[in-house]
Amino acid sequence: MKGAGYVPLFMDALRFNVWPLEIDTPPPTEDMAWDKNEHMIRICIDRHNGFTNMAFLDWSVRNVGLKELWTLRWHKTYNTAGPWTTAGGVMPTDWPEWMRKFKDY
Repeated sequence: MKGAGYVPLFMDALRFNVWPLEIDTPPPTEDMAWDKNEHMIRICIDRHNGFTNMAFLDWSVRNVGLKELWTLRWHKTYNTAGPWTTAGGVMPTDWPEWMRKFKDY
């Protein structure tokens, strides 16, 4: 499959079943992973200094930046240039303060 290295398969998360949307907002604080019904918030957890670990559909494994989560191919119709990406127009100041120090994607 083309782009399989960008399709998440397994990851650090609070649940085994996640269906993130490109419009899901980041958690307002580091410890708010259950604050909303949005699924990206269940994955956007600072477990490794601004990164999380992921395995992808091509069986590769790597660190993924927390802001990078919004650029991955979560499903066939997922917009990888959604509002929480640099391509989608997000500004560094749009991120919650605890995430602003992390790399932009």
